[in-house]
Amino acid sequence: MGSNLPGLSFITPALPICSQQQLCLQSLAFLEMESRSKDVDTATTGTCEWLLGHSKYKTWKQSKRGLLWIKGKPGSGKSTLLRHALNSIQVDKGRGSAIVLSFFFHGRGVELQRTPLGLFRSLLHQLLSHVPDALLILIATFEERCKNMGTPGEKWQWHLNDLRDLFRSSIPKVLESRPIWLFIDALDECGKKNAIDLVEEFKTLFEGLPDTGSYARICFTCRHYPIVYFNSGLEICLEDENGQDISTYVHARLGPSIPDSIHEMIKKRASGVFMWVRLVSDRVLDLEQEKMGRKKIEDEIHNIPPDLDHLYQGLIERMDDKETSLKLIRWVCFATRPLSLGELRWAMILDSEIFDDNHPHQRQSLQRYEVADDCASDDDYKTRIRALSCGLADVITSSRKEVVQFIHQSVKDYFIDKGISTLSQSSKSEAPNSNVEGHAHYQLSRICINYLAMEEIGRSISKERDDITSGFQTSRKFPFLQYAATSWVAHTKQSEIRGVPQDDLLSYFDWPSEELVQRW
Repeated sequence: MGSNLPGLSFITPALPICSQQQLCLQSLAFLEMESRSKDVDTATTGTCEWLLGHSKYKTWKQSKRGLLWIKGKPGSGKSTLLRHALNSIQVDKGRGSAIVLSFFFHGRGVELQRTPLGLFRSLLHQLLSHVPDALLILIATFEERCKNMGTPGEKWQWHLNDLRDLFRSSIPKVLESRPIWLFIDALDECGKKNAIDLVEEFKTLFEGLPDTGSYARICFTCRHYPIVYFNSGLEICLEDENGQDISTYVHARLGPSIPDSIHEMIKKRASGVFMWVRLVSDRVLDLEQEKMGRKKIEDEIHNIPPDLDHLYQGLIERMDDKETSLKLIRWVCFATRPLSLGELRWAMILDSEIFDDNHPHQRQSLQRYEVADDCASDDDYKTRIRALSCGLADVITSSRKEVVQFIHQSVKDYFIDKGISTLSQSSKSEAPNSNVEGHAHYQLSRICINYLAMEEIGRSISKERDDITSGFQTSRKFPFLQYAATSWVAHTKQSEIRGVPQDDLLSYFDWPSEELVQRW
């Protein structure tokens, strides 16, 4: 993910500090750095305001060294609430020269969006942008490595321990002149051990800061697990506080045409979970469009399970084409990164191919697959994705391109834990497999290899070498090629780690022929 910055090996101490700063900023940056925070739903008008008046929030805001944990169930609205608090601090004219830092973990995003490495790269990038004079050690470290090792991203990478140490050393320097606000969302989405370690890291850091006169406050959100107990700072439990917000959301979403009795029924059964409310509200609107009466709608709401896992299971049961839905869910769950519409479209087309164990390396033409794609436009395909997933997957704009993701982390968690197994049992084409992840990565790796083996790609590589290596040409002519070439190894490794034999891999590469290996 590092930037390609030719010539950095020739940096000398004489290079102006502003130039060093810009090059160092580029080495820390990554494309998806801010995309998650922008994806978070904006709070419905009239919601989230209670937080700013909450006694614990006000105590935290006025404290000199404050830690605030906003905890809640999956889907209770933690990210939206944190985004609202962050926005209120950013627009507060009274904060003066304060530095406001933020990071939104994203369990469905790329690796740097869901790891501590991405967190510290982002935080140092933000600090360096605002207070470069406090990060002279970072700039000096960058310059020294470029001089001794070469181009960042090619010859060397930033490592977690280095960035964590640089962050620790920079905070006291910043606090000599500027107060700091730090907001971190969805700690649980970076994994159990990482979440626990980060809480301890920031707790120790903030408690050990010298008294410089400047304020330092951190607010983070997390599910009740893995941070079961927080023995420092203040806690707010979201589902105990958001009842009025849910009522406001339901009235805004359903409007006056839906009877108030239905509004109240949804609120009472929500148990503080906004994601449940969102999906049930969508179902109510569907029933209204079908001209169902109040009694029918109330009966439907009553029959919808009150917890997310059972609600998702009910949606699986409503999927019409379970075989195709399974393929879609598998790609959204286990792709090494979120796929674009074009990539997913081709992944799904190739996934319709039945693997031939006798001739796995048989070369095919892309033309024979194109006729299987019956969606005329991107809009049609977006509609199909929503229909196949019963609204659990959607298309979002991330880093200036449209990608397909689940609507919430709890959806991905459900499918990995049990949903794919449930869907497999309902699918007529695939036998249930207890090794869900291993089997999925096996399938995806072989689909990638089959794409690399397509006749048209072989011809293009031999005739148009320059064009095939151009990102623009590749995405236009072969939208799935970049993913297939860079991800089949990762899928193969993940499959092998989970105990799925790779005995047929050489057959897929038509060994002992080296043609496909050289093509890759």
